[in-house]
Amino acid sequence: MKPCNSMRIPSGSVMILFVAFLLVFQGVGQAEVVVKPPSSQMQIQQKIQVHDIKLCPDLKVSLTVVKGSSGLVTLHGTVTNVGSAKFDTVSEAQVIMNLSYAPQYSYAKTGVSDILLVKPFAKVKPGASFPVNCTYQIPNFNGWVAGDVQGNAKRLFTLRVIKQDMSIFQLGEDCNPADNTGSIELAYREKQP
Repeated sequence: MKPCNSMRIPSGSVMILFVAFLLVFQGVGQAEVVVKPPSSQMQIQQKIQVHDIKLCPDLKVSLTVVKGSSGLVTLHGTVTNVGSAKFDTVSEAQVIMNLSYAPQYSYAKTGVSDILLVKPFAKVKPGASFPVNCTYQIPNFNGWVAGDVQGNAKRLFTLRVIKQDMSIFQLGEDCNPADNTGSIELAYREKQP
């Protein structure tokens, strides 16, 4: 075995190493990171996406009814442009009545259908609306159905918006043609002959 040669470190150097060691572990010797804001000459660029938004009219129909005790029906309808563009198509609002009888209550089988009112129009600004009101007297009326009393007849009142030439609305003429119709069905008793 060879003898170990020891090396002496001066005590002053040991002290300096010890103090440096303590400073690093206590955070005093850490470097500070400084962030500089961009200079005024540098410009920040952002990518902006532009979406092509099409403005479109959308007519929406609402319908309410007031039933009179003698069978007089008062219909209060409204056509409103709920879209974002002016409606500009030659059209008409129609109030239609259909009749059906028990026990099948088939409007197609009965075949009774009357147009009670036609209101032509062509232009409706966004957010604007117009009324479509009319009355109808039910013939042979014998009372409204209430409680357990069964009716023997029904009338379907419909307010609809259609193009005057009866063609379908094209893209851009009406955003949602599905809301161009509103209906109310009334059951009642009809006098028997």
